[in-house]
Amino acid sequence: MAEPIIRFEAVSKSYGGQPVLKNFSLDVLPGELLTIIGRSGCGKTTALKLVNGLITPDAGRVLVQGEDVAKTDPVALRRRIGYAIQSVGLFPHMTVEKNIAYVPAISHLEGWKGPARRERMSALLRQVGLDPALADRYPRALSGGQRQRVGIARALAAGPEILLMDEPFGAVDEITRGQLQEEILRIHRESGITILFVTHDIAEALKLGTRTLVMDVGTVQQCDRPEELLRHPATDFVRELVEPQRRRDSILQRRRLPL
Repeated sequence: MAEPIIRFEAVSKSYGGQPVLKNFSLDVLPGELLTIIGRSGCGKTTALKLVNGLITPDAGRVLVQGEDVAKTDPVALRRRIGYAIQSVGLFPHMTVEKNIAYVPAISHLEGWKGPARRERMSALLRQVGLDPALADRYPRALSGGQRQRVGIARALAAGPEILLMDEPFGAVDEITRGQLQEEILRIHRESGITILFVTHDIAEALKLGTRTLVMDVGTVQQCDRPEELLRHPATDFVRELVEPQRRRDSILQRRRLPL
């Protein structure tokens, strides 16, 4: 069995005396697309921030590729990790090209100067389903879905081995959301990158995940393949969470049956 690319070892984290993660342990294998779902405040975003070194645990350790995040140079760590969030956070005064090239530029990465930069830019835009002609536009000239795609391209620009996504599609319409979900599945399939994807939508979590982690009050309720969550929910909380999806699947199955 492959060594985990990310490991949480008995991690606890509190804010203002309020526990958010409690003795949280989890292994994420290379190439997984792990979706994470749970109620607001259950620790989903905190888990991502711990991986990226934005915060440190009160107890326990977080390991990325076998290295303790708390003892790793943060700049070197974040070159290996892309981060895409719901608000996107594009710089409004920069073109699409400059937004995407920002991290490679400040990291002095090879292959991001001269004509090679434009070639890489075009390849990244095509990878996320955008026309390279958009490279010279400013964020205000893009649709919500286009901005989200640019945000994903920026997260991928430094060639990370891990992509953290925190409800990245929460602010777009349902049609665009479905298109972006398909783009992420394709990127994952083609690149083999490890993805941690936080969502509040159980249908999205089950559609995208190779495994789905269900959290509640800072603890692991169940982490399993989507079909196992639907067939064998481990706790009452998981059962309540997946029941609407089970009913929808049952209705669709009945509609497909021949008369």
